[in-house]
Amino acid sequence: MTVTIHNTSLLFATAGSIAFFLLFLHYRSRYLVLKNNEAVMTRHSNLQEKELLLLRKQFSELKLGTLKSQINPHFQFNCLNGIYTALLTGETALAQQYVSGFALLLRKVLTLSDKNFVSLQEESDMLELYLKLEQLRTNNGFEYTLTTDPRISPRALQVPCMLVQPFVENAIWHGLMHKTADRQLHIGWTQLSPQLYACEVTDNGIGRVQALQYHHDGLKSNNHHSRGMEICMERASLYRAMYHTQFNIEITDLPGAENTVLGTRVYITFEVAAAMGSTG
Repeated sequence: MTVTIHNTSLLFATAGSIAFFLLFLHYRSRYLVLKNNEAVMTRHSNLQEKELLLLRKQFSELKLGTLKSQINPHFQFNCLNGIYTALLTGETALAQQYVSGFALLLRKVLTLSDKNFVSLQEESDMLELYLKLEQLRTNNGFEYTLTTDPRISPRALQVPCMLVQPFVENAIWHGLMHKTADRQLHIGWTQLSPQLYACEVTDNGIGRVQALQYHHDGLKSNNHHSRGMEICMERASLYRAMYHTQFNIEITDLPGAENTVLGTRVYITFEVAAAMGSTG
């Protein structure tokens, strides 16, 4: 009788162990399935997040290109207007010189039109072509200097394409050309730290307040001036958002004695990120 009870208890214990083991296998299998599903969902979520970030970046790059393209037509129109004026006044030789310079500049602009970043050398070459055209157009009405910090390698440093040109154009036509003489423009690139750079555009023109008075007097339209500034600020904001780097633009008048203004200063500081060189 005792043996029978012992065998029965052993049988129940074995059955219980088998049932527990089967339950363990069942729940472990479910746990592994859930864990695997969670891993799949996490990978899927990460993939979606990466795709979303890529789409946002592509959209931002597209918007950058769109903003940059809005700058091109205005200064190209100004160049064509200079050719037209030279022809009207019978200055054929000047018009031919202007056409030659404009062709070089246009070729350069078209070559760089699909790039958000270019080397400082390319940017400087383009600015030099533009400045020489404006000198022709104004009969050498102003002098300019272009300088680069000796610590900078112009062919290696990547800078925003055509970010400086609108400020240079405004310095010439809203600041300098309202003066009668001694019109000076300076563009300088400096390195502030290993990854931080600055571009300074200064002129000894009439200053922003007086330039605005010319606009209100109807002597010169200021629509492009305002929109050009907006475009540049939008581009700076996009650079900050896309690359998580410093990118600031400060515009100030240079104070003189007794509340006078000695000109205008545009100071652009930007931090270089590795991703900038890979965006084209």
